[in-house]
Amino acid sequence: MVARADLDAAVDRWVAEVLACAPLSVRAIKAVARRTAHLTAREAQAQRLPALVAAISSEDSQEGVLAFREKRPPVWKGR
Repeated sequence: MVARADLDAAVDRWVAEVLACAPLSVRAIKAVARRTAHLTAREAQAQRLPALVAAISSEDSQEGVLAFREKRPPVWKGR
């Protein structure tokens, strides 16, 4: 919760955080959320696994781990 006067700044910070994330992961999260919103948690879990496997096996996933180890910002390629 933020004060009304601080709302724009809070939204800007949140948007910057999302934009700094791996685009494949953000895209996958949005797609899974849309596909599973009407399902129970158990049903949705089965839908999430393929997206998780695809994200983990991507070049961006490897870049994220490498960037973390090297203590630098990741350079996302969307692959």
